[in-house]
Amino acid sequence: MLPKPFISALLGGAALSGSASAWAHGNFGADTSIWTASAHLFTSPLSLAALIGLALVLFGIREPLSVLAAALAAAAAVVACALSTQIPAVVAPAAVVVIGLSAVAGWRPSAAFSLLLALLAGLAAGSAADLEQPRWQELTGMAVTVMVCAFWLLAVTDNLNRSGRLQALIPLARRVLGSWVAAIALLLGALAVVGKHA
Repeated sequence: MLPKPFISALLGGAALSGSASAWAHGNFGADTSIWTASAHLFTSPLSLAALIGLALVLFGIREPLSVLAAALAAAAAVVACALSTQIPAVVAPAAVVVIGLSAVAGWRPSAAFSLLLALLAGLAAGSAADLEQPRWQELTGMAVTVMVCAFWLLAVTDNLNRSGRLQALIPLARRVLGSWVAAIALLLGALAVVGKHA
């Protein structure tokens, strides 16, 4: 059986290659390709912190819940991206702080709370990507990128959770990385508040 991170990478490659022909022929437009959303997402510290924080909180989550969580995060990211101009700048940092502190506390959420955290992470990732007036191409790219990235991170944490040699280090790593996620979100949230009142 293929490892889940490899499967998720294949899914992402298939999704992107499926649109490669249209992209190459300019049907998406040079400034509105699906790659735009990926570029914004991967260059946004807050978006990355949201997805990494989600994986830390849901550490060891398994299918089918991990697939559903990734799908909900992708859907929330698309909605947040489409409505980013109407979402206050402090909402995304606040959501990431909650996610980061949950990882620091070593919380093992129930299935319902896991899906709620996935929605929060997707909301934060989508709004922090800072895409102004996104078209359907960017929204499609956002959905694919968040779905694949979230599922890959959750699959990696599941594999790490099954490693007997790392069991002693996992709780400490979750807390340390979770504190970094929360600290980044607090800093960016403070900058957003200062910029709003400047």
